[in-house]
Amino acid sequence: KKTRKEILLGVGAANLLGDLGGADQIGTHLMKDLEISLTRPTVAAGYRYKLSPTMAVKGYTGWARLAGNDLLTAEPSRNNRNLSFRTNIITASAQFEYSVIEEKVKSRYSRRSKKFPLNIYFFGGFGLFYFNPESQYYDGKWYKLKPLRTEGQGLPGSEAKDYSLVQFCVPLGVGFKYPINREWSIGLEYSITKTFTDYIDDVSTVYYDNEAIRAAYGDVAAYFADPSTTPTREAPIKGGTNPGEKRGETTYNDSFMFAWLNVSYKITGTTKSRVKF
Repeated sequence: KKTRKEILLGVGAANLLGDLGGADQIGTHLMKDLEISLTRPTVAAGYRYKLSPTMAVKGYTGWARLAGNDLLTAEPSRNNRNLSFRTNIITASAQFEYSVIEEKVKSRYSRRSKKFPLNIYFFGGFGLFYFNPESQYYDGKWYKLKPLRTEGQGLPGSEAKDYSLVQFCVPLGVGFKYPINREWSIGLEYSITKTFTDYIDDVSTVYYDNEAIRAAYGDVAAYFADPSTTPTREAPIKGGTNPGEKRGETTYNDSFMFAWLNVSYKITGTTKSRVKF
């Protein structure tokens, strides 16, 4: 009962499972389409409260960078699409943990433990995250993509709908924790977070008429709507980016993955001894 409260700090790696880049094949789902070179940093902080030896609740908040780039795949149609993006992402979630191997708290007076010290647990929860995708213009300047309405949002006949930059999410994962002493532990957590948006990378539906986008939203919007047709690209593949043809994959929403190396500290407090005569 004296070790219920715990503070966590973590650093690690993040990767998006979205529409851009990916494996050298037609876009697939989840790990089959992972592009390792797009792994970016993440940091996190949390607070855990043990409900019992096997159950706990946890609050987590963190920052990460996510990115995607079609030029990293050799699949011809995706490479020709030539879309790219990056975004900072801020997450906050409430999680429930269940330990399949109960955590063992080391004795204050002994460095040894006869019990298996590794704590293994699964977790799941719900939360919110903020993102704001941007991409680089050929002059080197970065532009926020949402205001540019790259899939014709708001124009007649467009399938694309405007999206919110704050979205609901469901993190699921597994963790491992090893005690250094009574207060300090180190651990590793891996999570995959399900989202309910397909626009973390600003790509989801089909191409809209590029000249209509140019007339409504300007040259920069037209460039990011279809960079494969710009003069800066050599010999684009014909027939892949015409209005109404597939720009993204609407079957699955975007997901992102985190792998954190954690350091945790138990708030044990101090106990004052009382001498009785």
